[in-house]
Amino acid sequence: MRSLTHAAAAAAMLLASAAPAAAKDDKGSLYLQCDGQPNNMTGMESFARLVALSFVVGLLAPPPESPDPEKRLFGEDGVRACSQLLDGASAEGNGLRRVPLILARALHKMEVENWDAAIADIGLAREEAAKVGISGNPYFERSMGLSFDNLEGYAWLFKGDYANAREVGLHPRERLPYSFYAAVVAHPFPTFNEQPDDAELAYYDGAQRILAAETHGHAERLEGAGRFAEAAEIRDALVMIGDAWDQDFRSISDLAKAAVTHRLAGDEAGAETYAARARELMDKRRSAGIAIPDRSETVEVLDLYDIVGLARSGSAAEARTRYAARSEWTEAPQGMLKAVRVLLREGADPATLTGQLAKSEDEIVKAKREEIIAGLLAALKNNRTFYNYILPYAKIGDFERLSKDVWKTDKSRLLGKEKAEKTEFYSISINSDAMTQPDAMLLHAALVAKARGYKGFIYLGNPKTPWSSWVRFANPGDEGIPMPYYLDADAVIAELKEVIPSPEALKARRNAQMKKT
Repeated sequence: MRSLTHAAAAAAMLLASAAPAAAKDDKGSLYLQCDGQPNNMTGMESFARLVALSFVVGLLAPPPESPDPEKRLFGEDGVRACSQLLDGASAEGNGLRRVPLILARALHKMEVENWDAAIADIGLAREEAAKVGISGNPYFERSMGLSFDNLEGYAWLFKGDYANAREVGLHPRERLPYSFYAAVVAHPFPTFNEQPDDAELAYYDGAQRILAAETHGHAERLEGAGRFAEAAEIRDALVMIGDAWDQDFRSISDLAKAAVTHRLAGDEAGAETYAARARELMDKRRSAGIAIPDRSETVEVLDLYDIVGLARSGSAAEARTRYAARSEWTEAPQGMLKAVRVLLREGADPATLTGQLAKSEDEIVKAKREEIIAGLLAALKNNRTFYNYILPYAKIGDFERLSKDVWKTDKSRLLGKEKAEKTEFYSISINSDAMTQPDAMLLHAALVAKARGYKGFIYLGNPKTPWSSWVRFANPGDEGIPMPYYLDADAVIAELKEVIPSPEALKARRNAQMKKT
């Protein structure tokens, strides 16, 4: 998860609080001490038309402050600063500003490991959003509204209620199936739940269509659950997308992983085909002096492939010895490693198991969970990372001003004019506010697909580059189209036209707003 930049303020005075600003000293105002953001926090002005004027009280704004996370307090000190702004007769009166303040107080309570109080505050923030009238609004839900489930999921995780953490963590994508940032923020916490449930698998199935990397997690989770045939189908999709892009410069490790999964599934012919392709491509690149970025991963996975082959051919003892010879497996997917360990332990005398095989799955999982929790607690207590999870409000105008370009399907300004070399993929990119970029590109791709006579498309989204991607237009069943990546254009348009309406719909919306005012 990554922080999103705040938009510049355009009407801070309109949404100024009725409560007087706390007196400043060298520590900054109470606002900065609470969440590091000023009393006139940017981004709120675009929600002025979403709330009744009775909630927007006070027109005389105090002198503006600048964000300063360095002045944010920690733990109980932060709780006290936030509480002074939230409780009592002179509390902050602007509900829009109260929402992030309550979330900040929840984080301060998490810093002192008061998980129940933090969860209660997140619930209070939800109530505040409902009171102001922004809950359910598509702009709010795909910006600050994503913060609620994200933070609450982590609170349940820290508390040790892993099932609840997963349930809450998956809500963002369930509500907004075609929101790029909802897919980024949603979290299934796979290491903490032994088996994937239907909701978790539905998350992977949907998220991988707009975040291509989630396909790896999907396959790994199925492998760890022993569902090898289903995992093999996902690995096939990864290979297919690599082949569609460029067979010579594709990821070799995807081929190696597909080989292992097919071997685990009992498809020896498919496994051998994939393994041979991986080794041949490795040799080809070596002989040509071409760097192999995933070389160590590929070598380790192919070693695992050979170990599974030994176990399946009656040489289980040798397979166990080779597996245990490594002090640690660092590159292969964890779900795949679990599946191999289960296979190697079958029928073995526990006294003969050494190395990683001597440890029970419970021990291995416990150690991995402790490692993850330790890293998360360190991030929680650095007084920076988790505050980035309180996302800013979306600026409605930033979405609306993209209407003309997004809905223009002929002579597109977003789509590259030429296909990428050797592929059927077009580049797609946009220069706009960070929050708008993925939605704009997805909607435009869907509209262009329809305009060109296609029912859908493939979208290779990357959280590291939300402003650009690659898209291929297609129909279900087209040759070379991996269906686990396929997006239905009509479904995408139905959701995203609500935030980036067509020029005609936007005009009608603005006319309706003018009549109300």
